Amino acid sequence: MSRWAVRSVGALALVMSLALAAPTAAVAGSSPTVTIAPLLLKAYHVAERAYLTQLKTINATFSLAVATAKSNYVAALSVATSAANRITARAALHLAIVNATVARATALSSLGKAPVNPNRFHH
Repeated sequence: MSRWAVRSVGALALVMSLALAAPTAAVAGSSPTVTIAPLLLKAYHVAERAYLTQLKTINATFSLAVATAKSNYVAALSVATSAANRITARAALHLAIVNATVARATALSSLGKAPVNPNRFHH
């Protein structure tokens, strides 16, 4: 066989192998559909609801503490007769907000991370 014929057959074999391998690679690379057990999804939804309820409670407690601190500050200012009284009221406001922030941060860290949706990794 001549060199030209050998090269032509080799090139044709290469083109045909690439043409046949491309659809196979595309099918092999696509992710299969994975079905998550309904029981696992139900457990996730229960855990998520509980987490969100606790998170709302933590945030509501923080908001209430800040609102109470502001209310106490306004009440203290209404009876303050000197600069020292106003400074003391402002310091009490800041301290109450810091304490509420620390309590919220502690509650959030003890709450932990939110539950992870089991479907998250199966797209």
